[in-house]
Amino acid sequence: MKLSRLFVAGAVAMSFMATAALADYNKGYKYYDKYVKRKSHIKAPQFVKILGVQTPDQLKALFQDNAKPLIEKLKAAGKDKAAEAVEKIAKKHKLKDLEDFLIGIMNGKIPAGCG
Repeated sequence: MKLSRLFVAGAVAMSFMATAALADYNKGYKYYDKYVKRKSHIKAPQFVKILGVQTPDQLKALFQDNAKPLIEKLKAAGKDKAAEAVEKIAKKHKLKDLEDFLIGIMNGKIPAGCG
């Protein structure tokens, strides 16, 4: 009896953690769509290709120091509107959400309209 309650409690806790991880991805998608895609008209997979990263660790390195390496890379590629959009996200919202979204894109989790 106690073991089954413990098992159910563990399953419920795991579902809450999965929902929290999904929320960051969804917020990141919202920020990407609102700021980057609307301003620069760059779809998410193309955005990752512009950055030239192959692994999530390389992407995380671009988000260090308030995403300055990411912004510099976008400006060097001639994507000034996208760089301005990332700066806005850095000022108003969490960059971690955008990072989670782009990692999801790298892993093949591409929402409709973004691909």
